[in-house]
Amino acid sequence: MSIKSLIKPLKIKGITFPNNLVLAPMAGVTDGPFRYFCSKLGAGLTVSELASAKAVLLGNKTTIRMLNYTLQPRPFSAQIFGHDPSDMAEAASKIEKMGVCELIDINMGCPVAKVVKSGAGSAMMKTPELARKIISAVKNAVKIPVTVKFRLGWTESQINVIDFTKMTLDAGADAITVHARTREAGYSGTADWKRLENMQNLCGSVPFIANGDIKSSEDIIKVHEISGASGFMIGRGAIGNPWLFRKIISESSESSSSDVPEMSSELKFELFRDHLIESLVEHGNKGVALFRVHLFAYLRGHPNASQFRREMCSERNPTVVLNNGKTFFFRNVLTCIDHQHKMTE
Repeated sequence: MSIKSLIKPLKIKGITFPNNLVLAPMAGVTDGPFRYFCSKLGAGLTVSELASAKAVLLGNKTTIRMLNYTLQPRPFSAQIFGHDPSDMAEAASKIEKMGVCELIDINMGCPVAKVVKSGAGSAMMKTPELARKIISAVKNAVKIPVTVKFRLGWTESQINVIDFTKMTLDAGADAITVHARTREAGYSGTADWKRLENMQNLCGSVPFIANGDIKSSEDIIKVHEISGASGFMIGRGAIGNPWLFRKIISESSESSSSDVPEMSSELKFELFRDHLIESLVEHGNKGVALFRVHLFAYLRGHPNASQFRREMCSERNPTVVLNNGKTFFFRNVLTCIDHQHKMTE
């Protein structure tokens, strides 16, 4: 099995997406600007940060703005969470009428305490009958496809991913994504891909999308061999590395070489700069603080990253961040050139 046979268009209930690489929804990370750059660099589908159904119904400005990003590339999936079937159905209908997305995704996998305490997110895996009612209610409320994302189970001793998958299929889910960790595991340890064995066979004609620690073409090959997945959702591997989508697509291309070069420091700085500017445009004065998770991730693997991180951890002046970022990235260009020169002497 090679990556060239695995990256292809993804079809969900009559809608064909450019490819089967999906940007995972991540609270505080997958805002509009990040979705924009991941889509621009090859993601076939991006998913919003999870939006509270109640907040949507109340017309919360922050939530509505999150779903209605001006530069949002299509296709796009709006992810909602909640524990009340009627609220979820009404929120999904409202979002559909906004015309901002091609899909509604129901979050039944978020492990964050404040979400779980309300009975939503991964708490749904303890209440499968309520989960069924929610999926059915949302399906009946909208015409666009409805997808569901969940985990392996609540704890290692309460893994119910197979039964939960069967329930979501019976309730009418148009695609299913499973993060190969339990709620108990959160984001720690290693995703347990073995628990996804033959999931596409179980799902039949409904696409199964694998999620959890997918960071390379090699990971895609491995998780496909285990699960037969139709799609691959990439989360933390794309933070500070949105060109990962382009790299995987390049490796899957018939015309590509087997050795696809990494992004140069110059190109990384350009992306860093453009991402920061778009964050400022979208979020205003909060833009620098909200960009920080991306800023630190862009530094991974660079010499002197720890020093620059300390300098920027409380900096809120965008001009300072931009200028220091330029100095940082281009200093690393010179460091690499100097290192290569010494190696050839």
